[in-house]
Amino acid sequence: MTAFSQKMPRLPRSRPSFLTPQTQAIHDPTMRFVELEHREWKGYTLIEGFPGTGLVGTISAKYLVENMEFKEIGHLHSEVFMPIIRIHKGVPVFPSRIYVNDTYKLVVLISEQVIPRPFIPKVARTVVEWILNNGITRVISLAGIQTGAKVDMHVYGIAANEGSRGMFKGLDVDMIEDGITTGITALMLLHLKESNVKAISILGNVTLGADYKAAAELIKRLNKLLKLNLKVDPLYEQAKKTEQEIVSQMKRVQETQAQEEQQDVEGKGPSYYA
Repeated sequence: MTAFSQKMPRLPRSRPSFLTPQTQAIHDPTMRFVELEHREWKGYTLIEGFPGTGLVGTISAKYLVENMEFKEIGHLHSEVFMPIIRIHKGVPVFPSRIYVNDTYKLVVLISEQVIPRPFIPKVARTVVEWILNNGITRVISLAGIQTGAKVDMHVYGIAANEGSRGMFKGLDVDMIEDGITTGITALMLLHLKESNVKAISILGNVTLGADYKAAAELIKRLNKLLKLNLKVDPLYEQAKKTEQEIVSQMKRVQETQAQEEQQDVEGKGPSYYA
């Protein structure tokens, strides 16, 4: 297992202003990418799926990984993640994982834990530094948006820079020309604005707490953009199970966090959860 933080390849011609010589490589020991094998990422597209509105990003990214031939090759190591680990097939899994599909040159970064608000800027910077230092060509962020419309199957889009707007061509996506965006995706797009990386966010309209219909609409756009052939119909049934897992997990995380905070207040010792 290797943590990549020593050697820094050449950055793009124009680099974001927040990247000072001291921060061009990931030096913070509390947050770093760990890869199980050395890879060359030049020419690859990163798909980011962090939990957010409607859990659309996590549901879409997880569906993509589970229905294509992706291989888990690493994770994002950080002390900002809560010490609550999901068990899958009898073994623990990292909260934020990296998968790769070499046929389509795709990298998927997926997270199943909500990032605490104070650490969102640090996570965004770490991800962007990894993107720039490893030659990732394109970035696609999967997310949700609430428009207030109960029946709205539109997909909306935000581009990091003018050079990225062309990625929306033929996708049937409504560009958000004016508005406000927040969270990890917002900061990633902002930090990539001055780079040569093409980066966009596609957002499905959310009407439920865990909206699989919005996720299905994003998968349709990925099919067009990346020339995939993922069937969308099975998503409706499979995502129901997925959303139940995620909602249940998020609920357990919140309940466990509340219990641990209460124990801290009362001065009790640590608890253990299976």
